[in-house]
Amino acid sequence: MRNLVLMTGLKLKLLLRRPLMLAICLILPVLLSLLAGTTLVRNDLTELRAAYVDLAENRESRRLITLLEKSGLGWKRVDRASISRAIELNQLDGVVIIPLNFGDRGAALHLDDVYACEFIAGKNSLAEELIRENYQICALALSTVAKLEKDLFSLTGSSGLTTLDMSRLLEASTEEVRRNGTRLTINFHNLEMGDALPVLDIPDVAVEVLFLSVFSLLGSLLLADAETRRRMRSLPGGLRRDYLASLAALTLSGALQLGSMVGLTLLLMPQVSRPANYLPVMAVLFLLMLAYGQFVALLPADRRFVPASLVLFALLLTGGGLIRLPSLWMQSVGQFTPHGWALTRLAGQDTAVGLIPAASIGVLLLFIAYIAQKKSDYLSA
Repeated sequence: MRNLVLMTGLKLKLLLRRPLMLAICLILPVLLSLLAGTTLVRNDLTELRAAYVDLAENRESRRLITLLEKSGLGWKRVDRASISRAIELNQLDGVVIIPLNFGDRGAALHLDDVYACEFIAGKNSLAEELIRENYQICALALSTVAKLEKDLFSLTGSSGLTTLDMSRLLEASTEEVRRNGTRLTINFHNLEMGDALPVLDIPDVAVEVLFLSVFSLLGSLLLADAETRRRMRSLPGGLRRDYLASLAALTLSGALQLGSMVGLTLLLMPQVSRPANYLPVMAVLFLLMLAYGQFVALLPADRRFVPASLVLFALLLTGGGLIRLPSLWMQSVGQFTPHGWALTRLAGQDTAVGLIPAASIGVLLLFIAYIAQKKSDYLSA
C-alpha cells in the first residue's frame, strides 16, 4: 500500500511537469463558459427591458398598460424623445407606442386596427421577440373583448346602454361565472402565427465534458510510459501497481481539475446552475475516458497521438459535444457514445444504458485494458 501511494505521488509529479496542459484544460473551459454566460445573462427573462409610450391617455390604453404590467416582464413608462438614445445604448429591448386613437372603435372599419400599436425593436432579437409577443397577446385580448361587446350590442335589450355600461356588465357577468367555478377560455382560429421565436440553446456542460475528456486522454498518454512499464513487469505485481497508481493519479488530478473548473465558473458566474446528477454522470464519463486512454496506451508512443485525437474528435462530434445535434440522432446514435450519453443524461433525458450499467462498463473496460497491457508484446519487448 505504501509503495502504491509513493508511485501515485510520482505520477502526480509527472503531470505537474506539464503546467501548460493543466492551465489550458482549466482556463479555457472557464473562459468559454464566461463567453456563453454573457449570452445567458443577456437573454435572462428577468433582464428584459420593456417600455411603453402612452399617447392616447384613455380608458383602453390604461387597460392595455394594466395587462402589460401584470405580465411580469418589467414594463415601464418612458418619454418618446428618449427612445432612440435608450435603444442605441442597449438600455431598452423594445418599446410599444400607443397611438392617439387607440381603442377608438369609431375611428376604423375593423376593430383590430384601433388596437394596433407601433413597436420599436431593440438590438437583442430574442428579447425583442418576447416583448413583441407579450404586447400582441395583450392587445389581442382587448380587441377580442371589444368584438364580444359589439356582438352583445346587437342583441335585443341592449338599447340605451353605453359602451362603458356594456363593459361593466360583461366584467360583472364574467366575474360571477368565475366565482361559480366555470373556467372561461377564448379560442383563436385562423390566425397567422408569424415568425417563430428563435430558441437559444447553450449546452452549459458541453464545455466541461469536452475538456474533461481532453484532460483524461492527455493525462493517460503522459503517464503511459512504455519504458517504465517494462521495468515494472520485472517486479512481482509491479505492472499491477503501476497501472493502479496511474489510475489513482489521473482520478485525483481529474477531480481537482473538474472541481477547480466548476468552482471558478461558480465564482465568476453565480447564476449558473448544474443538473442534480452532474457529479455522478461526470464521474462515469471520466471513468470511460480513463479506459479509452489505457487502450490508447497500447500503441507505440510515436504513433498514438494522432489516431487517439481523431477518435476522440469523432466521439465528441457524434455525441453532440461540439455542435448541437437533433434529438432523433441523439436517441438513435449519440447516446451510445460516452459524450452523447453524458450530455443526454445531463439534459434530464433517459438513456438506453443507465448510470450503474455505464459505470460497470467503464470498470470492465479498465480491467480489459489491464489484461491487454499485461499481454502486450509492445510493452513486454
